[in-house]
Amino acid sequence: MAKRTDRRRRAASRAPSDGRRRTNRAPAQPARRTSRNSQQARQQRLRRRRRNRLVFRVVCGLLVCAAIVFAPTVFFRVSHVTVTGDIRYTADELIRTSGVQEGDNMFFLDSDHIAQALQAKYPYLDTVELHRRLPSTLQIEVTERTSALSVEADGAYLLLDMAGKVLEEVELPEANTAEILGAEAEELSVGDVVADEDNKLRTVLDLMNRMTQYEMNEEVDSVDIDKAYDVRMRFDGRYTILLGDLSEMEHKIQFLQAILKEPSLPETGIIDLTDDERAHYRPEDTVNAVEPEAESESQAEPADGTEPDAADSGDAADGEQTDGATGADAQPETPEADVQDDTSGELEPGETASRVVLSGKNLLSCSQKSIFHAPPL
Repeated sequence: MAKRTDRRRRAASRAPSDGRRRTNRAPAQPARRTSRNSQQARQQRLRRRRRNRLVFRVVCGLLVCAAIVFAPTVFFRVSHVTVTGDIRYTADELIRTSGVQEGDNMFFLDSDHIAQALQAKYPYLDTVELHRRLPSTLQIEVTERTSALSVEADGAYLLLDMAGKVLEEVELPEANTAEILGAEAEELSVGDVVADEDNKLRTVLDLMNRMTQYEMNEEVDSVDIDKAYDVRMRFDGRYTILLGDLSEMEHKIQFLQAILKEPSLPETGIIDLTDDERAHYRPEDTVNAVEPEAESESQAEPADGTEPDAADSGDAADGEQTDGATGADAQPETPEADVQDDTSGELEPGETASRVVLSGKNLLSCSQKSIFHAPPL
């Protein structure tokens, strides 16, 4: 009995210690495992979320790209074409030439190609622009060139704009254009542009563009450039402008503009601007004092080259003295100019000094008027 009691006591004494060990060790292991599992689960959830977000973004991007690519092909098809601009061509002609048809995709149209095709067939077209009016309207906006010059070529006349493009071939010069005289244009055809090698035409174009800058181009009736050193211009149906060689083109145009503003300038006549520092005026009906004299001498000589008979010459002299009309025909008189001589003493207030200049032609020059002195270069 005593042995059994001792065994029970030893077992009882060991049991609490063993139980305490078990209770201390058992909770520790499950706690560590739980924390590790929770961290791994959290990391897996984060990875899944990131992966789902990436997949979502990729899918959305693909959908957007597909919409961008396929939406214009499915939608935005041409159902109506309009033409705007004040032009001489009809809208049906331009639409037919453009090649745009109903059902074409608006975003796949080649604007540059359409503009070039229209400008090549219709010379009067200046600019061509295509505007897309969503969802299905295409607008063709055009502007027109304006004819400014007429030049003769092979019995007809070519109409040119200020850029030198040939717009049309007509039988007679148009009333609203300046006729170019003395220039060759046989090699040009409708649609061509004046090249830099065409010196005379290019010079006239430069002159007209300069006149446009001073708002004087509409009054130019014609430009004679037969002689490059003696360019002449008919202006406003009233004046003949002698420009010379156009070495100081802009200076001469400024000079002309100042002269035309002078109230005392006669309504018609010839304005000589060949002198860069001084202008000369003369009436349109002024008689050349040199050329008629040479003609009378040539008429007095017989055709065979022999000397005229003295009696005949004497009779002619008597005729000049007795018959005023015959004398006028034989030797033209210089027309009288109702002007004051600039050496005739002091001038009254408001009067200006003038004189007649004889230099092969009867030129009336006003020496003290400001308009007849060139503005400073």
